[in-house]
Amino acid sequence: MRITLIGFGLLAGSVAAAVKQAKLQTAIRVVSSKGTLQKAKELCVADDFFEYAEINSWLPDSDLILLCGPIKHILSQIEILKNNAGLISKTIVVSDIGSTKEEICTAGFSLPAPFCFVGGHPMAGSEKNGFEHSDPSIFENAYWLYCLPENLTELPKNLSELLHFLGSRPVQISPQEHDLAMAWLSHAPQLLSTSIAAGILPEAKNHLHLAGRGFRDMTRIASSPWSMWKDILETNKKNITKALESYSEKASEIKTKLATEQFSELENNFLYGNQTRYHLETAKNYAYPLYEIVVHIPDEPGSILKALAPLAENNINIRDIELMKVREGIGGTLLLAFKAENDANNAIKILESEGVYAHKRRI
Repeated sequence: MRITLIGFGLLAGSVAAAVKQAKLQTAIRVVSSKGTLQKAKELCVADDFFEYAEINSWLPDSDLILLCGPIKHILSQIEILKNNAGLISKTIVVSDIGSTKEEICTAGFSLPAPFCFVGGHPMAGSEKNGFEHSDPSIFENAYWLYCLPENLTELPKNLSELLHFLGSRPVQISPQEHDLAMAWLSHAPQLLSTSIAAGILPEAKNHLHLAGRGFRDMTRIASSPWSMWKDILETNKKNITKALESYSEKASEIKTKLATEQFSELENNFLYGNQTRYHLETAKNYAYPLYEIVVHIPDEPGSILKALAPLAENNINIRDIELMKVREGIGGTLLLAFKAENDANNAIKILESEGVYAHKRRI
């Protein structure tokens, strides 16, 4: 099978890395700019390399095309495919990794036969950019949302096989449902994070060194690049505006309760927020729940290795790891996650036998 990746950044590079690492009988073909192709060739990350203009060479014999990059780039590539439909004589499955779906799917579903378009959005990523930071396991156990046209009832075979090979969990959703959900769960929170970071008063900004984890967590995504978000905001403006209005109304309601000292009512807001957060913590961003333990480690060289080495020696696979907090001179806590509850229980026993205190995470 020939998989053609149009646009070659982190996620496209991660697809290529996973396929190459597994040594599948699959040809990975990269279509990108001259500068990116040169770097990709040097690192031997694919089998074939083409510039965008070489469409006569890369389009006709492709089996699966994955459109990567910013949303407007994806839309422009769909238009190019439409204008070159005369070059193909067999079915070619086309999908994408765009963060909004209504506009992309409207364009993609209009591709003439024998093109077959399926909208896609892998719920995976990193704060790093560029195929140089590719991670072959980045899609593992992560949702891969997809949108089918009216004439399809299931994923095309070659696309389904790729998604399952990558370890992702395909979930069907309509383009409208997708953009509504992402407005509330991703796009509006990005703008709220940005507003917190951009709205801080100068006199408070002078004391940023005092910020705790709460402020750092709430403003983490404020460092996201405008170049990535511009297309998202433009193509999902209606849903994002609606979500922001709702969040703004709730913030105004809480502000009024605070000003009028309705503290019992504020408690109800906290309880509802606690419940929402609980459900988020138990789901994270995975198709299946992970079982988490908290490991207490001293602030000294080798303490993290002391906690992780016994687990590796006992063939226990850690699926996620996070350094939750560190107090200089005292110690910190590691959050370890496992796919199976039995692995989490065994990890606690092994760590305690090594003199490392660990317990199930309490949410």
